[in-house]
Amino acid sequence: MELRELGNTGLKVSTVGFGAAPLGSVYGPITKEDAIASVRHALDLGINFFTSLCTTLSLSYVEGGIWMLGIALKAVGVLRSDYIVSTKCGHCKEGFDFSAERVTRSIDESLSRLQLDYVDILQCHDIELGLFIGS
Repeated sequence: MELRELGNTGLKVSTVGFGAAPLGSVYGPITKEDAIASVRHALDLGINFFTSLCTTLSLSYVEGGIWMLGIALKAVGVLRSDYIVSTKCGHCKEGFDFSAERVTRSIDESLSRLQLDYVDILQCHDIELGLFIGS
């Protein structure tokens, strides 16, 4: 798998990323075992870039509020420095909120639900809709 530098960040991301929505049963049920196998297979293929769902819209809460992606990454036993995780903020079940307070809370929620100490990338999700629809 080809890795490319992401701008001036120093991050080298795989040209193919792994979107974690399917792990949250967004498109149909998935077992914990299949989720772990999917993440393991992606890593075996050289994919190192994983995107989690929005913090409050996710259906992937399992086992005490932990997201399936967090469970799978922990289960495969790969070093944290060997993969890149992005998460999203802004589009919440309460509506659109890009305030500093809500963005900070979104990051904290993602870290807790992913069982990580840090995320590499934070994406403002659907910011254009927030501008047109409002908070």
